[in-house]
Amino acid sequence: FNNFKGYIMFFNVKSFFLTLLVLFFSTLQADLLRAEVGAGAWLLDSSGEISYKGTPLDLDDQLGLDSTVSTYAWANFKHFIPVIPNARLEITKIGTDATEYIPAGKWSFDGENISAKNVESKLNLDQIDAILYYNLWDTFILIDVGVGVKYYTGYIEIDKRNVDIDFPIPLIYGRVATDIPFTNLGAEVDLKYFKFSPDVDAEMFDLRMKLQATVLTIALLDLNLEFGYRVQRLQILAHDNSFSGFDADIKSEISGFFGGVNIAF
Repeated sequence: FNNFKGYIMFFNVKSFFLTLLVLFFSTLQADLLRAEVGAGAWLLDSSGEISYKGTPLDLDDQLGLDSTVSTYAWANFKHFIPVIPNARLEITKIGTDATEYIPAGKWSFDGENISAKNVESKLNLDQIDAILYYNLWDTFILIDVGVGVKYYTGYIEIDKRNVDIDFPIPLIYGRVATDIPFTNLGAEVDLKYFKFSPDVDAEMFDLRMKLQATVLTIALLDLNLEFGYRVQRLQILAHDNSFSGFDADIKSEISGFFGGVNIAF
């Protein structure tokens, strides 16, 4: 019987220390390290125009490149070392195609007339955003600021003539987020921006607003659903110059609702 009592005491002590270890590492993880990964779909509409060695062509009305469903993924890494910035990576894949009749006129692209015929067009505008940022405030309201690079890759093809897209754009980054008291909801807004105009008129604007709901918590892991609205503008007017090898003029706006899932741990 004494041996039995000894075993019970041993297991109680062992359970106590295991509980302390779990609490310790939970606190350590929450205070020192944090990672988030997410993915989803973006239901977008596009508008604007493009010209390349020819007349401006409307992406929506003339080429039919108006709406599509794109995909996105992101990862966010935060640590406790003040001097070293935190890191964020985002990937957005946009691809759409259409065939539209271009009426008679003086419409041209890449030096060729494309009037009075059915014209097949394709737009591929994939993006990779790499951002380094600092967390300025993290009490009730989270405030992040940083810098990074948005790398565009893809192509624009009109009537089997295409212009490659392959250039980086530097950016400034800001993010504000907060948890809504007495709910499982959070709200967030982030913005990426760049403008450059001496030789080439280039501007990039990427705004995202979202709500997030925590639907499941298991140990150190939170499963969240996210829903929001995103607006993206890109303008490059080369004026017979070249912007990182991109020779076309483009003015575009892409916007729409998105939804996805993310995991924080």
